[in-house]
Amino acid sequence: MAAQQIRTERLTLRPFTPDAIEAMMSGDALRLAAITTAAFPQPLSPPPLMEDVFPMIRQRLLADPAQEGWWAWVVIRRDTGQAVGSVGFGGPPDGDGAVVMGYATYPGFEGSGFASEAAAGLLQWAMQQSTVKRVAATIPPWNEKSIRVAEKIGMHRVGGIWDEEVGDVLLFAADKKT
Repeated sequence: MAAQQIRTERLTLRPFTPDAIEAMMSGDALRLAAITTAAFPQPLSPPPLMEDVFPMIRQRLLADPAQEGWWAWVVIRRDTGQAVGSVGFGGPPDGDGAVVMGYATYPGFEGSGFASEAAAGLLQWAMQQSTVKRVAATIPPWNEKSIRVAEKIGMHRVGGIWDEEVGDVLLFAADKKT
């Protein structure tokens, strides 16, 4: 399934393709802008929390192009064409129809509602997919801004889990209405 783009009131979300990820990782800002139609903050760097996972995402998309949309999306301001962050999932839905969502903004774009708007758009897109029954987010208890984003987009705290890298995290989720 090719996920072209998601449009919200102020934003356009486009999946990071293998070519866009390669351009980002190699520091080729002109090629990245041509592929994504977005201007990225300089010096060029992956969106927050994406640097370590971009190579793996690129490999997964090259191996299975149908996974486009189930990984990282670039978040672009429609009025300026500026990349303000990213949203995405940790891969396609699991056997129970669950996907795990993440979101982050580049420094300087926090507090403008971009993360909430982009996450809401991605949540809506996911709920329109027949294979999705639940969208979840794991959030460290100290990350109040991320918790507010989850709550703003209609997620509810459903428990907690242990994350090997972070420790105890809160689990938020939104279930598809049946």
